[in-house]
Amino acid sequence: MADHDQSHLSPNDCVVAMRTWPRRYRAAFGALPEGESAEIAARLGPNGVSALDLAVASVRTWVLLEKALNDIRLTESPTLHPAVGDPSARNWESTITESLDSALDQIDDVSASLADAIETLPSTDWTRTALIAGGGNIDALSVAREAVRVGAENLKEIERTLSAVS
Repeated sequence: MADHDQSHLSPNDCVVAMRTWPRRYRAAFGALPEGESAEIAARLGPNGVSALDLAVASVRTWVLLEKALNDIRLTESPTLHPAVGDPSARNWESTITESLDSALDQIDDVSASLADAIETLPSTDWTRTALIAGGGNIDALSVAREAVRVGAENLKEIERTLSAVS
């Protein structure tokens, strides 16, 4: 997946982006033929993952990032999971058991919850940092920007995958 530069995004930009993901993800899947969307969404694409896998990966990553953001806000010197700062450490071992409708409902809920967490974080906390287990640091704004990057990259890959398998 291509890198999307999110370094220019403000916290407000991140909130707006997080609030648009439900509509945009639903639109990508909504373009599929009626009655075949669940089956097409589960087909493996050229990169070996399905569009459904990518949607669920967005949800799982956003849950991880929301927890990291809350840890940064509430804990004096938090240590975060390596996957917060390293996308290659995001290995979701469990099998996808969600239906397409369930995944889209989770996108609605988790993206709204993360948008709320970003929106309510005091401006004085955006520069608070946390240690990443295994090395490195990350600040709260970088966590929010990572959530936007994940949403953008996975949506783009979902669109490519659906195009290739439908």
